[in-house]
Amino acid sequence: MVLLALVIVVPRGEAESPDPRNPSIATLDSTSTAGRRTDASDPEGVATPYGYYAEEVLRVASTIPTSLQPALKDTDFVNGCHPWTTKELGHCAFGTFDPAGWDSDDTHGHDWANTIWISSQAVRTGKVPDVVLHEVGHAVVHNLFGNCYFPKQAEMSVKELLLLTFTHGDADPAELLADAFVVAFSTHSDDLHTYYLDESNYEVSREVISKLRAAVWLCSK
Repeated sequence: MVLLALVIVVPRGEAESPDPRNPSIATLDSTSTAGRRTDASDPEGVATPYGYYAEEVLRVASTIPTSLQPALKDTDFVNGCHPWTTKELGHCAFGTFDPAGWDSDDTHGHDWANTIWISSQAVRTGKVPDVVLHEVGHAVVHNLFGNCYFPKQAEMSVKELLLLTFTHGDADPAELLADAFVVAFSTHSDDLHTYYLDESNYEVSREVISKLRAAVWLCSK
């Protein structure tokens, strides 16, 4: 089962687990839904093998746009509180993308590698479609953009170029970029859940959204 980067310590935000090649960065929801399912006990809801809201999480995951699905090969969606981010944040994050299977003791390689975790609270707030897209954004950046290059900007990878585009104040560009996936691919237009964009007062331009969509098209080929 199998990310990159930081967890921003915010109230019930989304997060990425750290890259196993750089675990010191520890401060920081297709076809995959038919794959492996990881046992998860969610302290926010009733503890069941796959989480109290597992069916709803899988239903939302099944609506992920086709263009994003190449990044989700063998990715599982879990309803629950990811152990590493829960320990780091001190509460259950709305969502976590974990490519490497991180546990609360800072070890990785566990059975839940390559998973996207969605909390019960995210489901109950009605924000789960946007939370799923945010975490899928992390998966796309990690799985597709790192070794992909725009033809006329081959000096940097698509991932590097987009993270540079989203450099803004003290905000984490990886989280702003993941929120941009919500803006670019959400099927609704009202009251988008874009925590990091809102907190940073960052508005994504149409030009940047077009560039993001072009990157998805290019890198998923």
